[in-house]
Amino acid sequence: MKINRKSIILIAFCLILTFTLLSSSLAQPKDPSKVYKVAILPFVIHSQENLDYLREGINDILISRITVEGRIIVVERNLVERILWEMRPMRLDEAVAQQVGTRVGADFVVLGSITKIGDYISLDARLISVTEEKPPLGAYTQHKGIDDVMLKIGDFAQDIGFRILGRRVTTARPSDSRSAHLIRPDREIGRVGPEGIGFKKSQTFNFEIKGLDIGDVDGDKKNEIVAMDHHNIYVFKYDGDKLSLFRKIEAGYQHNFLTLDVTDINRNGYAEIIVTSVIEDNLQSFILEYEQGEFRTITRRAGWFFRVLEHPKDGSVLMGQQMGSDGLFTGPIYKFVWKKKTFEKGPKMPFPKETKIFGFTVADIRNQGVIDTITLDDSDRLKIISPDGKFLWGSRSRYGGTNIYYDTLRKKEESFRPQDSLPWRVYIQGRILVRDLDGDGIPEVITSRNEFSSGTFFKRVRILESGEIYNLIWDESSLTTNWKTREIKGYISDFQVRDADNDGNDDLVVAVVESDAPGAIGGKSASHIMFFKLF
Repeated sequence: MKINRKSIILIAFCLILTFTLLSSSLAQPKDPSKVYKVAILPFVIHSQENLDYLREGINDILISRITVEGRIIVVERNLVERILWEMRPMRLDEAVAQQVGTRVGADFVVLGSITKIGDYISLDARLISVTEEKPPLGAYTQHKGIDDVMLKIGDFAQDIGFRILGRRVTTARPSDSRSAHLIRPDREIGRVGPEGIGFKKSQTFNFEIKGLDIGDVDGDKKNEIVAMDHHNIYVFKYDGDKLSLFRKIEAGYQHNFLTLDVTDINRNGYAEIIVTSVIEDNLQSFILEYEQGEFRTITRRAGWFFRVLEHPKDGSVLMGQQMGSDGLFTGPIYKFVWKKKTFEKGPKMPFPKETKIFGFTVADIRNQGVIDTITLDDSDRLKIISPDGKFLWGSRSRYGGTNIYYDTLRKKEESFRPQDSLPWRVYIQGRILVRDLDGDGIPEVITSRNEFSSGTFFKRVRILESGEIYNLIWDESSLTTNWKTREIKGYISDFQVRDADNDGNDDLVVAVVESDAPGAIGGKSASHIMFFKLF
């Protein structure tokens, strides 16, 4: 049978039309008004290490990247966990995913696993269709370190949006090929490529940085970075590339410095350097101010624990609390006010009873129009206390946790032989900040979290291991992780969020005591400072 040219053209036209209509139908969602639901199952972890932080990070990346307002929503995690608890499956596979998806009313389910062997991490993730017969959408990758793994998760989330809606889903900030690893990828903090992209690290110092803060101490309208070790203060100039020592202030080996704050409390254009110090079981705190080219002491031998509070209404407030006869914190917290040429005790501050001056702040964290107290307890757990002293919420996870302490002979540890009792060791809780970093009107709690290989069982020994900075926000009934930095090798002794390089933008500045230094367990310590760009 012969086919003439006109027939061939007609057939070709019909084929082109058919493929055009078919591709159009594939590219467009069947129901433009439908809202799709996606359930994310907890990723299964195969590792001898605790990789819960990685699972949490992947979960939050998927939520932030999958969600499309008015088109795709993610099923509440609590609902998924409740269904899994009721089912108690032996394993999480596609059959279980289908059942969970059906019970929570999801159109799609995400399930996956993380495997870590040595330095290599592999990821296996799938998107399972619940309501339609479609093949799973998969993602697999294996890399040394977590950089490319987290990037693959971001790409996988984008592919999910394409599979569901037939178009690429865009987020507020596209993924950078070198980004790393916060819980929310649209806030690329702590990007950790091999070149150290996203953060900068200072030179290594041959001393342990016990405290760090930032302020304009010399009145030149530019911030300086102030650090302290056991009994010395270091004032640095920072140009965004390197730290240059401006001044070293030696207080004497007898001091044991505990905390450092740098703030212009008396509003004269020069930030005061405020140090809590102990000498031979007595508080000997002091305050310095720059005058005529020198740092002079404006408050000396103060028998107070000092701390600066960033109050949501009153701004920076200098606070003080006394040491009791047992060598511990005692009594109310007072506001200190500037009088003539020094700071003196002022009115008592309205904090809940038993509030300790370190490891706490205040804020309208629940957006209820009231100022709550956010504090770390003796077990390193965050608590929120109402203005009338009622307990509102407490974390299960530990935060804070420092290796800064003093020993007091006024109180002894219990011992079988009382004459051999050791002095009581008091650990100082770390800094807690509240900021609205992204300007969305939602206050964010910023705190550190340190891991000690010795755990918390040993009261007198804390062996340094690793740390992270967490950003937490109130989510209806609890503080939840908004983002966190990558895991930092070493221990975080202090941190601050201020404009360190004077470019008009706040930086996250972290003091790190190096875990592999000889002094990490005993002997001489080493430290460095890390600078993270927030946005």
